[in-house]
Amino acid sequence: MSNNCCRRCLRGISRRIPCFVAWSLLIVLSTIYFIFICPWITNHLWKYIPLIQGLILLFVIENFFLATFTDPGRYSRAPPDENDDSETTFHKTVEIHGTQCRMKWCQTCGFYRPPRCSHCSVCDFCIDTFDHHCPWLNNCVGRRNYRYFICFLLSVLFHMYVVISFCIYYLLKNHENLSNLNTIISIILIIFIILLTIPIGGLTAFHFMLIIRGRTTNEQVTGKFKSNINPFDYGCLYNCSKIFSSSNSPKLIHNKKPSTKKSYEVQKVKNKNGTNKVIN
Repeated sequence: MSNNCCRRCLRGISRRIPCFVAWSLLIVLSTIYFIFICPWITNHLWKYIPLIQGLILLFVIENFFLATFTDPGRYSRAPPDENDDSETTFHKTVEIHGTQCRMKWCQTCGFYRPPRCSHCSVCDFCIDTFDHHCPWLNNCVGRRNYRYFICFLLSVLFHMYVVISFCIYYLLKNHENLSNLNTIISIILIIFIILLTIPIGGLTAFHFMLIIRGRTTNEQVTGKFKSNINPFDYGCLYNCSKIFSSSNSPKLIHNKKPSTKKSYEVQKVKNKNGTNKVIN
């Protein structure tokens, strides 16, 4: 029993290490910039630069915090009296906007997963509109926190571009004194930001491609709609507005009373061939 507890503790700690590293990089590098580079930029360019950059950093931290700690859309497990272990039909077919979609039976949670839902092996929950499990957030990215995840990527990219621009400007103006501590720090910041911009920029571009196509990372990787029309693609403008301007969906999991209801109301109409037609 003690060995199992130790393994669980070590597993929990190891899962939190990437998230700790991400938070440390953001806070430490930003703090170093504000202490060593920003005062010189303020004196030589504009006195309100620290205020504006501080607000940008607060927006980055806010979205990072929300993406990390917001419930991504976890479904409650079915109560023991409702979990039918004898279920032999592991797939059900539903029609969404004229496209046949399969609903898989989740043996862990004890219900048929709604379309776009998937069971996360790390969190051990079914997630609504599952995108991926992000180790840097120590959380899944799903329907309820995807907007915060995208806003974090965009804002941290903008923050890094502003910082690297001012560091390069500082370096150009003080290139004759390379042994100065501030100059060395500006070089270090430039190197770090270049190394971080490549993966973060690529990830942001990839997710914008997914948003335009109305897909999730899970659907793109598994090729779910490779041979069929994507019923969740409503066009570029509507897909973007759905991510950035729609209201957040309510939580699907409750501590007091478990519920296996779906996150949206659907109407099922029985077809002649026995499949279900879902009308949103």
